[in-house]
Amino acid sequence: MPVIRHSSQERGASRFPFLLLLALTAAIVYIIAVFVPVYQGQQQMHAAAEEIVHRGATQNLSDADVRAQLHEMAREHGLPENRRIELWRDGRKLTAQINYTQRVQFPFYKYEWPVQIRVQDLGF
Repeated sequence: MPVIRHSSQERGASRFPFLLLLALTAAIVYIIAVFVPVYQGQQQMHAAAEEIVHRGATQNLSDADVRAQLHEMAREHGLPENRRIELWRDGRKLTAQINYTQRVQFPFYKYEWPVQIRVQDLGF
């Protein structure tokens, strides 16, 4: 059997694509790790707001009571202080809209993620 010899230039040639793939994979995992908790917090706040608005519509609670409950739930879920909560009624239907900007911090960049949560209950 003949012996195949590689030159010294060919020995590290396959490391660069592997390292590049490894770095890209690490970057994607990092981005997912940063965004997933923020997204889960938004979904939890949406579910809590749906429950509060449903209770407010079916029990005919005052707008002040519903707004206070939404503010308390927003504080418990760690929403930023720049949140704005709006309520309006149309007959028995109650609608709430929560707007805020979530800051997502990266090592060299700060992303301002605008969030709008809108829930509505018909009051039945």
